[in-house]
Amino acid sequence: MHSDTAKALDSEYNRLQWAGEEYLLEEVASAAVDLLTTANGIYDKDILYWIGYIYRYWHYYNGEDSTKIYTQSPVETMKRNYMIFHTMDPVLAIEDLKEIHNQQ
Repeated sequence: MHSDTAKALDSEYNRLQWAGEEYLLEEVASAAVDLLTTANGIYDKDILYWIGYIYRYWHYYNGEDSTKIYTQSPVETMKRNYMIFHTMDPVLAIEDLKEIHNQQ
């Protein structure tokens, strides 16, 4: 969320926005190998896909940049809440994630 890829995706227009999700996931994964490894192993692709989807949806829904979004809901928070939120409407999940942040 602090990478050049995230900044490019936050811009009003960038050709990366039209790249497929597999390409973008590879781009992020290659830049953040250390971040994707946790004490419990490697993040599952389904969880990563959902986290990335919600982060991008959040940006387009609220217009917030990636850095601000990540400050409100770091990857650990996203992973912890995945099982509850991944079946929710993205707007409701974002509102709940914002509420979690505001309670801290």
